[in-house]
Amino acid sequence: MKNLLKVVLVLSIAAGLSACSKNTKNDAAADGTVVAVPEMVVAEDDVEIPAQEVALGVVHFALDKASLTADNRKIVEANAQAIKAAAGSVANYQVVVEGNCDDRGTTAYNIALGQKRADEVKAYYVRLGVPADKIATVSYGKEKPVCYEATEACYAQNRRADTLLQAN
Repeated sequence: MKNLLKVVLVLSIAAGLSACSKNTKNDAAADGTVVAVPEMVVAEDDVEIPAQEVALGVVHFALDKASLTADNRKIVEANAQAIKAAAGSVANYQVVVEGNCDDRGTTAYNIALGQKRADEVKAYYVRLGVPADKIATVSYGKEKPVCYEATEACYAQNRRADTLLQAN
């Protein structure tokens, strides 16, 4: 956010200064009139490049559970391989594990359960060799559903941990 504010400030100053500048290009508009276009120069260090984000395999959980099943472990293992491969080619990366729940239960309960799910996935990544300091966890509880129907199939889709790989 600080970098974004710096970019906006630099662009504002540059636009203001170049509007006063005598160094302009003349371009012909569609109707033949001449329009002055100010030249603008922005230093590369002042431009913030957005991070690239890749969603990896999703781990689903049973109702009121945060433990990994054998099938879940396979998904986390495949994700860990992808993370380690990316780490070899990207110097600055971050893994974010997002814990989610279905909409049954209180907000506080679901936030706590979502955090347990995210922590469980993180712990397995660490056991598989992903550095703990590269993994952040967050719980969204029931706030980020992928399905909105009041059916068991839909509830099952929302009981999950999403893993995002972010590269800067």
